[in-house]
This record gives sequence, C-alpha cells and structure tokens, in this order.
Amino acid sequence: MRMRLIRACAVLLLLAAALSIAPAALAQGTQADRIQETVATAKFKKAPPYRIGVAAGYLSNSWVVFCLQHVRYEASRHKEIAEVLVTDAGFNPGKQVADIEDLISKNVSLILYWPVDEKAIQPALEKAVAQGIPTVNTGGGFTYSLGTVANAFIDQVTLGDMVARQLFKDMGGKGRIIAMLPIPGTTAAVDQLAALKALMKEHPQIELLSAEHGDWNRAKAKQITENLLQRHPRIDGVFSPAGQMSIGVAEAFEEAGRLKQVVMSPGDEYNGWLKWVVKHKQGGAVTFPTRVGQEAVRLGLRILKGEPVKRGLVVPSEYIPPSAVPRFVEPNRPDDWWASTLPEDWKPK
Repeated sequence: MRMRLIRACAVLLLLAAALSIAPAALAQGTQADRIQETVATAKFKKAPPYRIGVAAGYLSNSWVVFCLQHVRYEASRHKEIAEVLVTDAGFNPGKQVADIEDLISKNVSLILYWPVDEKAIQPALEKAVAQGIPTVNTGGGFTYSLGTVANAFIDQVTLGDMVARQLFKDMGGKGRIIAMLPIPGTTAAVDQLAALKALMKEHPQIELLSAEHGDWNRAKAKQITENLLQRHPRIDGVFSPAGQMSIGVAEAFEEAGRLKQVVMSPGDEYNGWLKWVVKHKQGGAVTFPTRVGQEAVRLGLRILKGEPVKRGLVVPSEYIPPSAVPRFVEPNRPDDWWASTLPEDWKPK
C-alpha cells in the first residue's frame, strides 16, 4: 500500500513538473528559432463555412485601414469563408479584451488581431485558443505566447537594417544622424533602433546625435525636428523608416533652409512620402507591405484545415530606389494613402 502511495505521489510530482515547465519552454530559444518553429494545428481543424473575427486594436491609422481591406479582399476570394466580423478597440486595451471575448461568444472560427497592449489581451487570447479558436497576430510584430498560434508579420529588425544600410551608403559611411522612431515601447520602435545601433558598430564614423519618437505622426515629427535643428548646427542624415514621420522631418529641414545639407533615409509606401521622393529624387522606400492582411487570412485557412504551419510567416520588405518610386506613387490620391496591390474596387473609399 505504501509503495503504491509513493508511486502515485511520484506520478503527481512528474505531472506537476511537466505543467510548470511547459510555459517556460515556450520562452526559450532565439527569435529566429521561434519564428521557424512548427506548430501542430490538428486540434483547430474544422469544416467550413468559416467566420473570421478581426479584433483590431485600432482602425484610425491609414496603414491599418489598408491592411484590413487586404483581409476582406482575401476573404472574398475563398468561398469557404462566409463572414468577416470586425471590432475596433480604439486604442483601449480593456475594449480589445471585451472584443475578443465577444468574438469567442459568437463562435468565430479564427481570430486575427493587432494589439494595443499585448500583455493585457493575453488571457483573452488564451481563452480563445483553449476553446479551439486559433489566433493570428497580424502586422508589424512577432509574438511568442500561449495565446498566439501564429504570426503574419513584417520583420522590423530586417526593415530597420535595410533602411540604415541604404542611408549609410548614401552618406558615404560617415556623418552625424538623428533617428525618428514610432511610439516608445512598440515592437517597431524597439527593433528599428536595435537594428540601427547594430549596424553602426560596422560604421564607426556614423554618430547618432539623438533618437526621438514621433509616434507615426507627421506634425509631431516635424516639431521634434525643429527643436533638434536648433540644438544641432550640423545634421548630415536622418534615419526614419516611417513615411508619415519622414515627410514631417523633411519639411522641418526645408523650412530651416537646411534640406540640401541632409540625406534622408528610405521611408515606406506612405503616399505623401512617395510624392516627396519623386520631387526631390532621394530617399526611396523600404516597403512595409499592407498585404500582410492577406497573408494572415491565408495562414489562418491553413490552420483551420489542420495543416502544420511555422510560428512566424515573414512578409518581406523590399527596397524601392528613388528612380522606381514613380511607378508606385499615386499623385492624385491624398498623402494619407498607401501604395498597395489591392484591386481598385477594394481600396478604401
């Protein structure tokens, strides 16, 4: 009897140990390893028709609006998708939690999301996964968590490296620069700055005067740059991967009469920036593809069919030199617009 009790206790201890190790094991390895990790999806396999839920952290950003249109367009191309339900948290983490729980209650087949606060929504995402609803993080960052089955994303480190390499090349490998980054603490801001600093180790003659956060806001980026121009009589280059901010920075240099003294890095496909590149014939663009929304839908469908997938699907960025930008710019569209592969009928109205 005593031996049976000891064995039973041993089994319970092993089970407890296994349960305690499982979350920790998820956190091991480099990000490159995690991206390539294969995810078994048999438990999410289900028969169509499918209802896709989109738990948007926000929809006020023009890039996100285009990304969502790509989601809708791709869904329209698959007869097994019956409906796309969209919620907008308006930058409110509590609202996004409620939105995810609402989508769960509506028994959607799949949830695509981009977060306001990743940690805040994890319990809701884990609840979805526990109930057999796969989740796909969609957009500009990679998430490795129990509540995220897979990611369709743009690698911000690679993007930042591409932007910095082109800038350093255009500057001749030396000079003083400033960096204009997105919202502090976001994957974009952290990874882009890390990429810049890593490449600077290969270019000791590049000096970073200041790294600022323009929050993807043209007016704020312009105001910050105006202050930097007063503090620094010489700025040779600008690292700014986001076109919305790049054009604000460039306007500040132009109004200060110092535009000819500075080299602008590539921005992205923001239409206002592309117009600026066509006019000034410098900078170019490193793409931040809005079609990541389509890739997320395709990835989600593979999961719903029970096919194994990689934890991360990277949607690659490409460099567009200034000479090629006229093929992408839409001069008759507003600045707050994006060059995209969407059919005309599916572009935002």
